[in-house]
Amino acid sequence: MPEVDEPKCLLRNEPPRCPHCGGLARPNILMFGDGDWLEHRSAFQLKRLDHWLHEAGRLLVIEIGAGTAVSTARDFTHRVAFEHRAPVIRINPRDAAIHGHAGHVSLAMGGLQALEEINALL
Repeated sequence: MPEVDEPKCLLRNEPPRCPHCGGLARPNILMFGDGDWLEHRSAFQLKRLDHWLHEAGRLLVIEIGAGTAVSTARDFTHRVAFEHRAPVIRINPRDAAIHGHAGHVSLAMGGLQALEEINALL
């Protein structure tokens, strides 16, 4: 059986560090079995986001590449669209459909191509 070259991901610069302690920085997202996740920080950020959403004028959700395997991004899109009557532009080359939602736009293409085409129309 022929050998297959595995893709390599190489960091091109120094990894990000915490400005306070100098330790390696990491995103504050909950991963499976993650004992270092800061729940209070996420709760504070969610409160700020909810405040911003309620204070914002006309909202538009542009969802790029969110699939259905882990529905977190799509759940957020649906919540904002419903609670704030915000239109949605869903960009996904394989799963762009938005069923039963008049006024939303589905673009079955890659993110860069979709943004370039939207920009050309503006």
